[in-house]
Amino acid sequence: MVPRYYEEDRNEPSKYDDAFRALRSEIFKFQDWRDVDPMIYLSPFLNLIKASDVSGPITGAAAVALQRILESDLLAPGTRNVEQAINQIVEDATQCKFESTNNSSDEIVLLNIVQVLGQAVNSAAGCFLTDESICKAVQAAFMLGDPVKKPKEYGDIMGYYSRQTCGAMIRTVFKNVAEQLLAAQAAEMNQQPVPEPTCRYGVRAAVNILEFLIDLIQKGPSLQGATKETVEEMVVFSLDTVHAVICVAGGALVLAEPLARLVQVDLLYSMCQAVVQYSSVSVITGFCQTLLAISSYLGHVSMAQMETVLQRVLLKLADGKGVLALEQQEAALEGLLDLVRQPNFVHDMFVNCDCRVERANLFEEVCSLISKTAFPVSKTSVGPLNFISLEALLAILNALAQSARNGQELLAAPSPANELPFYADLWGPLVAGTHPDLGALADVLLAPHPFTHHHHHHHLHHNTSHGHGHTASSKSLTTSGSAVLPEPGGVLSAAEVAAAEARSAASATAGAGPGSAASGLATAGSALPPGSGAGVRGVPVTGPLELRCAMAERCLKARIGLAVDHFNKDFKKGFVAMQAAKLLPEQPPPSTDAEAATAAKKLLATRLGHFLRTCPGLNKTTIGELLGDPDPFYLEVLEAYTTGFDFGHLKFDSALRMFLESFKLPGEAQKIDRIINAFGRHYYAGNEDVFRCADAAYVLAYSVIMLNTDQHNNQVKNKMTLESFQRNLRGVNDGTDFDKRFLEEIYYSIVKTPLRLSEPASMDVSEQCFLQLAQVSGTQRGLVLPSESGRHLFDTTMFRLIWGPAVHAMCAIVDNCSNEALIGSALEGLQLACQIAAAHELEDVADSIIVNLSKIPLQQLAQVPASARSDVVFGRDPRLRAVTRTLAAVINKHGDSLRGGWANVMDLVVQLYRRGLLPDSFCKALNGDGDGGLVVRDGECSSLRARRLALQRAGTANSGTSSIFKHISSFTQILSLSSEPTGNDPSAGRGNTNSIAAATAAMEAANALLSEPERAAVVAAEDCLTKCAFEDAFMDSKFLKQESLVQLVRAICGSGGPIPRPPSSSMPWDASELCLELLFTVLLRNRDRITLLWPRAYEHFATIFQHSRECDTVLVQKAIMAMMRLCQRLLPYKAADISEPLMRGIQLLSLVDEQVAHDLASTIAAEIQSLLQGAAAYIHNQQAWMSICALIKVIHLDPASYPVCLDTITWVVKESLSMLNYHTVVSTAVDLLERAVPDPRRGERPGHPNHIGQAIRLVQSAEEWLELWWISSQSKHSPEALERLGFLAFKADTWHLLIGWLCRLAKNTSVEVRTGTMSCLQRTVVAAERLVIPAPGLARSLTELLLPLGHDLVKLMHSRDMPQCDVTVRELVRALSKMVLLYHTQLESLPSFGAIWRGILDVLASAAAANRQQGEVLAEALPEALKNMLLVLHSKGMLVEGWKDADGVDLWEFTWRQTARTAPSLTPQSIRS
Repeated sequence: MVPRYYEEDRNEPSKYDDAFRALRSEIFKFQDWRDVDPMIYLSPFLNLIKASDVSGPITGAAAVALQRILESDLLAPGTRNVEQAINQIVEDATQCKFESTNNSSDEIVLLNIVQVLGQAVNSAAGCFLTDESICKAVQAAFMLGDPVKKPKEYGDIMGYYSRQTCGAMIRTVFKNVAEQLLAAQAAEMNQQPVPEPTCRYGVRAAVNILEFLIDLIQKGPSLQGATKETVEEMVVFSLDTVHAVICVAGGALVLAEPLARLVQVDLLYSMCQAVVQYSSVSVITGFCQTLLAISSYLGHVSMAQMETVLQRVLLKLADGKGVLALEQQEAALEGLLDLVRQPNFVHDMFVNCDCRVERANLFEEVCSLISKTAFPVSKTSVGPLNFISLEALLAILNALAQSARNGQELLAAPSPANELPFYADLWGPLVAGTHPDLGALADVLLAPHPFTHHHHHHHLHHNTSHGHGHTASSKSLTTSGSAVLPEPGGVLSAAEVAAAEARSAASATAGAGPGSAASGLATAGSALPPGSGAGVRGVPVTGPLELRCAMAERCLKARIGLAVDHFNKDFKKGFVAMQAAKLLPEQPPPSTDAEAATAAKKLLATRLGHFLRTCPGLNKTTIGELLGDPDPFYLEVLEAYTTGFDFGHLKFDSALRMFLESFKLPGEAQKIDRIINAFGRHYYAGNEDVFRCADAAYVLAYSVIMLNTDQHNNQVKNKMTLESFQRNLRGVNDGTDFDKRFLEEIYYSIVKTPLRLSEPASMDVSEQCFLQLAQVSGTQRGLVLPSESGRHLFDTTMFRLIWGPAVHAMCAIVDNCSNEALIGSALEGLQLACQIAAAHELEDVADSIIVNLSKIPLQQLAQVPASARSDVVFGRDPRLRAVTRTLAAVINKHGDSLRGGWANVMDLVVQLYRRGLLPDSFCKALNGDGDGGLVVRDGECSSLRARRLALQRAGTANSGTSSIFKHISSFTQILSLSSEPTGNDPSAGRGNTNSIAAATAAMEAANALLSEPERAAVVAAEDCLTKCAFEDAFMDSKFLKQESLVQLVRAICGSGGPIPRPPSSSMPWDASELCLELLFTVLLRNRDRITLLWPRAYEHFATIFQHSRECDTVLVQKAIMAMMRLCQRLLPYKAADISEPLMRGIQLLSLVDEQVAHDLASTIAAEIQSLLQGAAAYIHNQQAWMSICALIKVIHLDPASYPVCLDTITWVVKESLSMLNYHTVVSTAVDLLERAVPDPRRGERPGHPNHIGQAIRLVQSAEEWLELWWISSQSKHSPEALERLGFLAFKADTWHLLIGWLCRLAKNTSVEVRTGTMSCLQRTVVAAERLVIPAPGLARSLTELLLPLGHDLVKLMHSRDMPQCDVTVRELVRALSKMVLLYHTQLESLPSFGAIWRGILDVLASAAAANRQQGEVLAEALPEALKNMLLVLHSKGMLVEGWKDADGVDLWEFTWRQTARTAPSLTPQSIRS
C-alpha cells in the first residue's frame, strides 16, 4: 500500500518500517475483517500522518491509504471497535504534521488530509463520530483553506477545495441531526418511546458548527491580517454554508431550541451587520439566499425577524441606500424578487405585518419600492433594475390573481368610516403575546356601511317587526352573562370595563364573554350574517375567524395611526383621541364609587402602559417624559410599561439595552431615577439568581448608564477604567461584590457598543432587537398566521395598495423601453391588473391603463409625417402593435370597468380612422343593428380606408366649414328662384361610388409600388388591427354595465370634434360622421336601456340640428337618418318607456335649417316614410307630429321628394289618422295638394299634375275618416263620456277646420282641384248632420268661411287664372243652399241667423250680377238654389211678411229685393202657389 523506498531514504531504513512489515505479515491471516480491530491496520498510517519527522510525500501516501480504507466497507456499523477507529482517524488527521518539501507537494498533502476528514464524516462509520470529533473535522477542514490564515504560497485551489469539503461535511451533519429531530418528534406525536439516535453526534455538534459559521460572519472584519477581499470571501462562504444547512435541515431546526435561537438572533444579527459593512454583490446575494431559506423553512416562527430584516436592511439596499454600485442594488432586488415569488409569501406578509397593529406595513412598503424602482426615469435609463422590479410586480399580481381566477367571492375593502360600537382591549394581549379578541369587532369593521345611529335604529325597527328587537337581546346577554354592553351608540367606561373583567374572572361560565355579546351587537349593526363581511358584489363573504380578525385589526391600524399623530403632538390629546376612538377605556364617571374608580383608574393606567409598550410610531422622547412623570397615575403607567418586557434569561446589559432602546431617557435626574428603579425591580424579579436584592439591579443599571456617558462623551477626557468601574460597585449586591467576570463583560460591552435608541430608519439593527423578536417568536403573536385559507379576505385591500404605482410604473416602462421582452412583460402585467380589478370591481384600474397606454399610439400616429404611410409606420413598430393589442384586449375583455377611459378609446378609434388604419372589419360597428347603418355614399361601408382616401382626394374632408353657405340662406327666397333644382346630391363633392372606386384603385396602385419590407409592414399592421377587433366593443356594448355604457355614449358624442367648428379645428367632418354612426349602433344595440342613454344622445342630436347650417351636409343627413331610424326601431319596442323622449327627439327636426332640409329632401322623405309606416301608431305626441309634418312641408318642395311625401301622408291618413295628428296631417295634405298644381304665374314651377288626383282623394279620405270616427266613437262611448273625453269639441273644431281647408282649396287655379274640393265641400256640409254639428258651429262656418269664399270666388270669375270659376261658384251656391235646407231650424234659433241669411242672399245677388255676361251655368243654378231655399223657409213659416231679425232689419223686404236681383221670375205669389 506504500512504496517500499523513496528517493531520499533509499539506503536508510525508516523507524516506521517495522510496523508496516508486521502489518504485512499479519494481514493475510485475517478471515473476517469485521472481527478485526481496525486500529491494527490503521495505526501504522495514523502514526505516519501525525509524525513530524516524515516528509510530505510519505504523509500524503498515508492519507491516500486512509482514503481507500474509508472508501471500502472495512469501517461500517458492526465492525469491531469501529467507533474508536473512526474517531481516531479524525483526531490524528486533525493533528497532521510533516516535513515541508515544496509548496506544490505540501498543498497536495493537505488536500489529501482534507479528503480524509471529508470521507470520515460522510462514510458509513461517520455516524459514530462524537460531537468533539465532528467539530474538530469541520474546523480543521476550514482552517486548511482559511483565506485569511493560509500561507500566501498556497494557491486558490487548496482553499476552494477545503471549503467545499467543509461545506459537504456540515451538510451531512445537519442532515443527520435533522433526521434525528424529526424522528423524535414523530415518536412524541405518536406517543411512542423516542428512538435511539442514529448518530453519536447531535444538536450539540450542530450548535457548535452554526456558532462557528456565525462567528466567521461576525468576527471576520476583526481578524488580524484580513483584507477586505478575504473577509468578503469568508463571509460569502459562511452565508452559502448556512444557506445549505437551512435547506438541508429545513423545519427541523425549529425542533431544537438552541438552533432556532441561533438562527433567529445571532445569525440574522450577524447577517445584517455583514451586509451593511460589506455590501458587495456576492455578500448581498448570499444574504438574500440565506434570508430566502429562513423564510421558506423557518418563516412560520420568524416572521417578526423577517419583517425587521426586510424593512430595515433589504428594502433599503434594494432602494439603493448603503450600496455603491447599481449591481449591488440589483442583487438586493433579486433577493426581494425571490421572496415574493414564494407561494403564499405575499399574503402571509400582509396578514402578519400589515394586519398587525404593532408591525410595519411591509407589503405596502415592498409594493411602493418595487414600483419606484420599476419606474424608468427616461428612455435611456431602462435596465436590469427595471427588469427585476417588473418581475417582482408581476409576481405579486399573480399572487393576487389566484382568488380571482378561482372565481372566489372577494371581501370588499372595509370602510374606514365604520365606527367601533364598544371598547375592546388590544394592548394587553399584545404585551402577553396573544391575539386580541376581535371577533365581535370584525362583524362591524368588515360591514358594508358605517355603524351609525341611523343604521342601528333601522335594524331595531326591522327586528321589532318580528317580535324580538335587538335591545332585548342585548339586555339578556348583559344580564345573563359576564359582559357589559354599552347602549346603542355608547361606549363603556373604564369602570364598567374593569367591573366586567372582574365578573368575568369570577364567573364559572366562560361561554358568555364580552366577545359573544359584542358579536351580537356587531352583527346587528352590520346587517350581515354573523362571521361574514361584505363582498365586492354585495354578498356576504366568510372566512376563518383568525383571518377575519386580522382584517379587522388592519382597519384598527389606520385609526391607531391617527391617534398616534395626536399623541406625538400632545400626549394628553392623544389619549383623548384614543378614548374617543374606543381604543382605550374612558375615564370613570364622577358618580363612580371609590373602589370602582380606583380599579378603573388602575385598568386605564395598565392599558396605557401596554399601549406605550406595543404601539409603533410613538415619539420616544414623549414616552420617556411620560414615564418619568411623578404623578401616581403615571407611576402605574411606568410599572405596566416595564412589566411589558421579558428580561428572563437575558444578560444584564442586553436587558438594559432592550429597555432603553424603546424610549429616550429624559434629561432630569429624578425622572431617570424613577425609570431605572422600575427596570431594576423588574429585572430582579426575572433573574433572582444574579442579584441578591432589587436595589442591586437598580444601582448597577444606573452605574452602567453613567459608564456609557463616561465612555462615549467626547467632553470626558479621563475615561473610567475597568478597575474603577468594579471599585465603584463594591458591596452593592446586598453587601457583597459582583462577580468580576460579570462586571468585566458588562464593562467591555458598553465600551464597545454604546447604549442607544433603536432608530427604525437606520440599517444598523442591534442585537437586542433580535433578542426581543426571539421572545416574540415564542408567543402566539410570533407565529405566522397562514393566509392560504382566507386569501380572498385580503385580496381587494392588497390590490388597492399596489395597483396605482404598479400600473403607472408598467405604463412608464412601455413608454420608455425599447426591449420587446420587457414591454411584453409590462403589457402582460397591465392585462393581469385589469383582470384582478374586474374581479374586485375596481373601475379606476382599467381607466388608468387605457389613459396611460393610449397616449403612445395617439402621439406616435400624430407624429407621422404627411409624406409617410401610417400603415407602414404602424407595421414596422412592434411596440406600437403590442400596445394596440393590449388596449384592444382591455377594451374588449374589461369594458365593464371603463368609465372615463372610453374618451381615450374613442380618441384612438378616431385617430386610426383619420390615418386610414381602421380595418374593413370595423365596418361591422357601423352597421347599426344589422340594418346596414347610415349609408349615404355607395360603398362607404365596405372599406373605411377607401372612404377616407376618397374624402381626402375630394379635398373637403379636413374642411371645418360646411358647403351649405354656397346656397341661399332663406327659405322664403327658395320660392322666388328663377329656376328650381331637379334633384339633390347631398354627397356631391364628398365622394360617391366612382370616387370610392377610384380611391380603391389608387390604394392598390400605391401598394404595388411598395418594397417587400414595406408590404410586410402593411400586412402586419392590417393583421394586428384586424385581430384587435375594436368593433367588438361597440357591437357587444349591450353586455356593458350601466355606468360604463353611459360613459361610452358620452365619449362617442364628445369625440367627433366641436360643433360648430372653430376656425382652428383640424378635426375632419367625416370623423364626426364616424362617431355618429357608432352612436347609432350603440343606441340600437342597447334598446333595453335606451332611457338611460337617450339624454346624452338627445343633446348630441340637438347640437347637430341646431347648427345644421354650420355643419357638414352629410353629417346632418346622417343625423336625421339616425333620429328617424331610432324612432322607427325603438318606438314599437319600448313605446311605454321611451315614447316621450323619442318624441322630443323628433321635435328636434324642427331645428334643422330649411335650406339644409331642402338639400337633404330625398333622404328625409325616405326616412320619414319608413318611420311613419313602421311606428306611426306609437307616436303619441302632438308636437312630434307637428315636427314631422313641418319637415314634410319643407322637403316636399323638392320635386324628387314630393311623391314620397304624398305617399307617406296618404298612408298615414288611411292607416294611422287619429285625434292626435288629424289637424297636422290634413293640413300637410292640403299643402301637398296645392304643391301639386303648377303655378300659372311662374312657369318655373311645373307642379305635379299626375299626383293631383291622388292628393284630392287624400283630402276626401280625411273627410270620410271624420265621419267614420264619429260613428265609431258614438258606439263606444256614452254622451257624457264623449263630452268628458273632449270628443265633442274635437269634432266641432275639426269640421270647421276641414271647411276652412276646403275653402282654401276652392280658390286654387286648378279646375281639377276646385272640382274635387267643391264635391268634398258639399259632402262635408251634409256630414254636419251626421256629425251633429251644433248651430253655433254651422253659423261660424258660414260667417267665417263659406260666405267670404263666395264673395272671393265671385270676384275671381273674370280672372284668366281661374278658368271655369262659374262652375266653382255654382257648387258653392249649392253648398250654401244645402246649409239652409238642412239646418234652417237650428240656424233660426240663433240671433245671427238674419245676418247669415242676408249674407247668403248677397252672395247669390253678386254671383248673378257677375254672371250676366257669362254662360248658362249660373243662370240656371242660382234661381234654382234660391227657389229651394225660399220654399223651405216659407213652408216652415219663417218667410212671412213682417219677418225681422234681432237687429230689427226687415228680412221679408230684404229677401225679395235681393231675389229680384238674382232671379226676377221669383215672386211672393209664385212661392205661395
